[in-house]
Parts: sequence; structure tokens; C-alpha cells
Amino acid sequence: MTEKSRIIEIFTSIQGEGPYIGVKQLFIRFCGCNLKCDYCDTQNISNEFYLEFTPEELKKHIEEFNLKSLHSISLTGGEPLLWSDFLLEFLPLLKDSFKGKIYLETNSTLKNNLEKIINYVNIISADIKLPSASGIENSFAEHDEFFKVARKYDKEIFAKIVFDENILDIEISHCLKLATKYNLALILQPKTIDGNISPDKEKILEVFNKFLISHPDTRVIPQVHKFLGVR
Repeated sequence: MTEKSRIIEIFTSIQGEGPYIGVKQLFIRFCGCNLKCDYCDTQNISNEFYLEFTPEELKKHIEEFNLKSLHSISLTGGEPLLWSDFLLEFLPLLKDSFKGKIYLETNSTLKNNLEKIINYVNIISADIKLPSASGIENSFAEHDEFFKVARKYDKEIFAKIVFDENILDIEISHCLKLATKYNLALILQPKTIDGNISPDKEKILEVFNKFLISHPDTRVIPQVHKFLGVR
């Protein structure tokens, strides 16, 4: 029997994070996550409000949008890789109706699930979870295995690091080792709480410079969509 997905919402907007800020995307926000980050803004609704789709139903639904106007379709969440079996059926259905890119937003801890669908993905926005900001412990080894799979398939990938004033030098060291090992562009994203950036500008610049010393391919980019008041 074909698996049905649980999806919180489907909408078009601009991408507000990372190096693709400003492009128009169709966002498919999947329910559920294998992690519970302290700053997550979807975990409280993902198990209460959702729609169910088969792969065919989801294809027909998104074809109601103006797909030609999109840079890409963003698979987001939650954690979309929890739905890798569903995506393995759904993504091939798009080849005739959508010519843009498939953009995966992931917490980068589910390497086996990534491997199932990686041939249908073009861009991977992969989080590196810092214990000091996310409350998630000991995820660096899982990130390492995830990046290994992504690089094996030569996919475009960048790493997003949400941080606050509590970031530790040992965490910076772990991130830099991953970035060097897998040639990752790093996006430092100051944590946003109730619309406000939590680290002050001096701390942001201090952290930025610590990364730049060893890894020039590092940028600081806040959540622009929140400043614009869009999803």
C-alpha cells in the first residue's frame, strides 16, 4: 500500500536562510522530527495540524501552483528525511511538470534515509547542531556520516550553524573539522527569539572571526524572512 505523508503546510515564499536567500520556492513542510531542538518553531504544531497525501495526490496539489515561477521546491519540516520512502515515490513523479531544483532542508543526522533519495535532490541545506544552542548532544559523529554520503554523490551542500552567545570553542573546532574534511560552505545563523537576534553584534563578529581564521568560506546570514514578516 502506498504510504501517505503527513504535511503541515504547502506554500510559496522566498527562501530566507543560507546562500539562496531571496529565491522563490515552494515549501513542503513535513511533520515530525527525530530531534527536539530548543529553538524549533514547528514541533508544537506538527503532530496536531496536518494534511495527508499519497505521492500522486501531492503531485496534483503542487501542480496547482505556478511552478515555472519557482527556483526550487524546498523539502522542509520537521525533518523531511523521516519520509524518505514517501519521497522515493513522490520525487520521480515531478520530472515532467517541474524543471527546477529540489532543495532539501535537513538536520543531517539520517544518512541512510538521505541515500535513498539523493539522486533526486539537487541542493542540501544541512544543519550542524550545537549543543549550546540546540540542546542536542553528540550529533557531530552523525553529521560526519551524513556529509560523507552527500559528498560521495557529489551533491551541492552547505552547512548551517545556529548559534547564540553560549557557543563554545570546542563546538567551533568540531564544525571547522567537518567543514575542512568535506569542503563545506558554512552559514552562521544567529539564533532568533521572538523576532530578535539573541547574540549581540560584538559576539556575532567574535564568532565569525574565529571561523574565518581557519575557514574563509564562512558567512553570517540571519533569518531574513522573519525580518520581512513572511513565512
